[in-house]
Amino acid sequence: MRPPSKLSSVILYSVISAAFIGPGTITTAITAGATHQLQLLWAVVLGTLGCLMLQETSARIVIISGLNLGQASQKCFGNTWGKALMVLVGVTVMLGCAAYEAGNMLGAVSGLNLLTAFDLKILTVLVAASTFAVLWTNKRQVISWLMTVLVGLMGIAFFILALQQPFSLKEVFVHAVVPSFPSGSGLLILGLIGTTIVPYNIFLGSGISRGKTIPLMRIGLTVSVLMGGLITSVILIAGTSVQAFSSFPELADSLREKLGSIGSLALGVGLFAAGFSSSITAPYASSIIASVVFGWEDQHKLRWVWGAVLLIGLLFGISGIKPIPVILTVQALNGLMLPLLVMLLIMVINHRNAVQAQHQPGFVYNVLLVLMLGSAVLIGLNQVEKTLIAFNVLAQSYFNILMWGSGVLVVFVGLWVYRVRR
Repeated sequence: MRPPSKLSSVILYSVISAAFIGPGTITTAITAGATHQLQLLWAVVLGTLGCLMLQETSARIVIISGLNLGQASQKCFGNTWGKALMVLVGVTVMLGCAAYEAGNMLGAVSGLNLLTAFDLKILTVLVAASTFAVLWTNKRQVISWLMTVLVGLMGIAFFILALQQPFSLKEVFVHAVVPSFPSGSGLLILGLIGTTIVPYNIFLGSGISRGKTIPLMRIGLTVSVLMGGLITSVILIAGTSVQAFSSFPELADSLREKLGSIGSLALGVGLFAAGFSSSITAPYASSIIASVVFGWEDQHKLRWVWGAVLLIGLLFGISGIKPIPVILTVQALNGLMLPLLVMLLIMVINHRNAVQAQHQPGFVYNVLLVLMLGSAVLIGLNQVEKTLIAFNVLAQSYFNILMWGSGVLVVFVGLWVYRVRR
């Protein structure tokens, strides 16, 4: 049997970039480009590096310990607390997969609708059936190859749009490395970072890392996540071609006026690839989370899990119902779970019951992880705050209070890491 290669590792981890570049990422990046041109490109870079760090941390825990995240958590916090924490985080993230599946499928349908004249409900059923067929194979290699192709399609499509914009490489580089905070950009900055640091992606990356080696894992993750960040960046650059973003059909019309038929064609292909890949990875991730949280290995049970997520997406997609209250509620719950999950990763990777001392992160890496926790807290609490405002529980934003709360938690976790590593 041939040993795994660097190429096979890159293909395996391509599901990570395919998972976080969905219709929501495209919407956020295009809005950022249309509103602030290149000024928020640095936020995409920051989110990409944060995603890479968290994915590497969760995968390293699994590879070094030989345990999944649930088992490693129990090693650190005891069977009762460790299991309870994983169930709390895992089930909430699974609900998030189900809530977002309708958006993923409708994103793929929106892309196809820009390319064909078929009825939207027929396209929704076709996307759901294709997703079902891919997941039913239960072959990780098939899914990974398909994700590689879809990521490639996304990249080509949005690169075509980005290359039409009148920016020099120097301008792009400067905005990618020099932070700027234009007026009213706070929520978009958090959105650009948050759209790459997705809770279910952390489970997904750790789940496919079992039995791998650290060097190959790092190669696969680095290439995949950086490619995802690059595609998100070119989507933002493509968004600078329009004055405002309200809907994909209007965006297609605007691109057609500016660039000809190639503009709307590239948008349709890219949007379809993003939506279809995410409509596969969300149910796929939910089955991996079920395996981690409940210890399920029976494929029949896992098929029920991803089948339920896919069915929820299909029903909302063909019914035309906008499950806004449900999505807002689940977004708030996921907003609370993201910092908790990041904090768990930091504690587990620094706990000798799970990870041997020689494999634990160094001082600088831990500092960066704790800073990422601060970002995760801001992103998560901001999501909760937006939900409370939407439900009229809050009348205004309390961003400064959120920043102070984030700072306090960062100091607390930093001191905890210092104490256990002494």
